[in-house]
Amino acid sequence: MTNIEDVQLIEQCLNGNREAFGELVERYQKPLFNAALKIVNDWDVAKDVTQTAFIRAYEKLDTYNPKFKFFSWVYRMAVNEAINVLRQQKNKAVLDECQMASADNPETDMHNLQVEEKVEMAVAKLPLDYRLVTVFYYFANLPYEEISFVLGIPEKTIKSRLYSARLILSKSLSEKELAFNG
Repeated sequence: MTNIEDVQLIEQCLNGNREAFGELVERYQKPLFNAALKIVNDWDVAKDVTQTAFIRAYEKLDTYNPKFKFFSWVYRMAVNEAINVLRQQKNKAVLDECQMASADNPETDMHNLQVEEKVEMAVAKLPLDYRLVTVFYYFANLPYEEISFVLGIPEKTIKSRLYSARLILSKSLSEKELAFNG
């Protein structure tokens, strides 16, 4: 999954091979969806955001600059779409409960699910600027450089926002709250 392979697929797509774009969608659909879900906190809206991002990428494929990673380029489109959706929504949806942990012990499963829900709810309550960098860094595992490209802000700003987000999260998620009492 290198940038060179992505560039070759893009060239094939621009030459009329639609299946080549399907391969790009297949490669990046899941991480884009996961990022969108962390931003909008709604399963169906995240699916729509992801689909819209790929449609826009397909429509603007001739403007893609191979100097950058295709993933970062399409990721930025997904983020912008998610932000636009958030701006349009007055009521924020609750987190989808479809994500279940699986372990041998139902008690541990339940605890892990509760911890995950508390963390996701705390992240969802972060101010948008802090939430975006947190999602990209911790959930999408993007390096500072790519987050900088996606959001169009300096790396120093990203580091500062991550620091502030960690402070907010540490205050809202005490160890006592997350402890296992089973």
